[in-house]
Amino acid sequence: MTDIMLRTLLIVMALNDLATVGENHWAPQDDRTNNYQKLLQNIYNKKEFESILLAYKTHSLPEALSHAIEALQVPKVSITELQAAFFFRGNFNANILAILIINISMDLELMKSLAITLDYMRQTRILTLASDVQDKELLKMQFLLCCKSYNMTNVVLKFIDNQEEMLWDELYVLKPYPEYHWFRQKNMTQLYQPHWKNMHNKSLLTFVDQSVPKALYFKDNEGNWKLNGYVPRLVLLFAECFNASLRMAYPLSLENPTHYSVILINMARENLLDIPMVQDTSPDAGIWMNWTDVYDYSQGMFIVSCAQILNTREVYTIILNGYFLGCVFISTMLMSALHSLIDYIFDDLWQPSHVLFSDRIFLGVLGQSFAARSSNSRSLQIVYILLFIVGLYLNTQFSVKVSTLLTSPPYHRQLETMQDIMNSPLKILLHEAEADAMSPSTTNYVNSIVTTSNYTYLMDIRQNLNTTFGYFTSLGLWQILRRKQQFYTHQVFCTFDNLTLFENLPWGIPLQQNSPYTEALNHLIHQVHAFGLKDAWISSTFSDMLKLKEITLRNPYKEQGPKPLTVSDLFWTWILVFVGLLVSSIVFLVEIMWIRISQRNSL
Repeated sequence: MTDIMLRTLLIVMALNDLATVGENHWAPQDDRTNNYQKLLQNIYNKKEFESILLAYKTHSLPEALSHAIEALQVPKVSITELQAAFFFRGNFNANILAILIINISMDLELMKSLAITLDYMRQTRILTLASDVQDKELLKMQFLLCCKSYNMTNVVLKFIDNQEEMLWDELYVLKPYPEYHWFRQKNMTQLYQPHWKNMHNKSLLTFVDQSVPKALYFKDNEGNWKLNGYVPRLVLLFAECFNASLRMAYPLSLENPTHYSVILINMARENLLDIPMVQDTSPDAGIWMNWTDVYDYSQGMFIVSCAQILNTREVYTIILNGYFLGCVFISTMLMSALHSLIDYIFDDLWQPSHVLFSDRIFLGVLGQSFAARSSNSRSLQIVYILLFIVGLYLNTQFSVKVSTLLTSPPYHRQLETMQDIMNSPLKILLHEAEADAMSPSTTNYVNSIVTTSNYTYLMDIRQNLNTTFGYFTSLGLWQILRRKQQFYTHQVFCTFDNLTLFENLPWGIPLQQNSPYTEALNHLIHQVHAFGLKDAWISSTFSDMLKLKEITLRNPYKEQGPKPLTVSDLFWTWILVFVGLLVSSIVFLVEIMWIRISQRNSL
């Protein structure tokens, strides 16, 4: 009995000691868990996140942090090595909080894993916990350089010493503007702020093309460069709203403007520009990851000259067509043959030269007066009556057509489809870069396309509506040209649904990979659309083009008053006269030869 009581007493004492040890061990752990929970809850309350991404080396995740995350009840994803990195945005929602655990010193491999996982979402909120760091200033410098190289802008750094009490009122917030630096934050109320709202006059590289109404640049009376167009105006508004400054990467040129394709290929895609003043489009959704949200929905279309009135020369071509001339000559031959047959049968008159062509019959067919032969034959009188009817009909038809077509001439056939263009002599003039980019869609029309490398020449003749060629334009440029033609007596250029090559082209501004300016630009683009600024900027560009005399409201193809007929107008009349003289000369020579041959035979 004594042994049992002694054993029970020892067990109770051991349990009391164990409880005391456990209480001393877990008390600090509970405090840290509460601190982590407080920090995470504060971040969550400012802006909710739907999951947590943890990046840490194996066995380096603080247990208190793990408990705090579990208490938050949000999904978490962990990466512990470079091989585990993956494209997070391609699989999950991008609204996350990333937590990076650094132990003792900077881990470049772990940082690279996090950067790869956060591709195209590098501005995600990142909470970095650095524990047991000996040289804190060195780590801050190294971590700052890593954030800058990976374009991470929304970062908070907290040092943790497992041997000492954590000081949660000392946090380092990354400030990316104007240059990357750390700011010591003594409270948790404003950890993650949209830094892009004030860039502290950070200088951004840009460049612009000359493609109205998207972009227009010129010099004012004082020799200063001025920009207009809805793409440069957006970038200028960006710099004004978010306190940034813009600098052209290369000098601008009015005489030799840079084509937008050169800016895209040699500058934007080579990451030489922070925010280019050009747009790009692509059906590949993957490319859009580096672009802004859609800024402009457009169409790509061919424009051709509208159907023009036939000139006098072309009117005579219609009047003196094959049908009319055929009726004249067939009627002449039939009536001449009938007249000769009646003369031979009833009056015993035979003239071989009048069998197919009689001068009196020809005049009658044309509705002119002619000398009828006196005869008692009723058949011949009926022939003359028929000749009168034929002459009256043909003369009336000719007179009516001449009167109608010369006073109200018809129009040429309108080109409304690509097949019409292919069947016509008209050529579509394209810039070489545009022709190359459009080649997959214009394979069937290659014979109707000509190219030029002179961008200035192409812009000039297109904006001045030169009808020598047809052109490819965007919907925005077509709206400018159509607005210009509203002041004309008649429209010079037209387009139709069947001439639309690209029905829906979404355009965005291409940026550098993981650009820190994407969020700010997207925010501004939606504001611009909401307030209708784009339409106002297009009108402003049109006004500047008028002031610069790049376009004019004066119609270069205005209708002229009545004018006398010229030699060229009667071209086909002269052709008929020439053919008639040629035929008569040949007949004259044949007759002379025939008479001489007959005389020789008679001798």
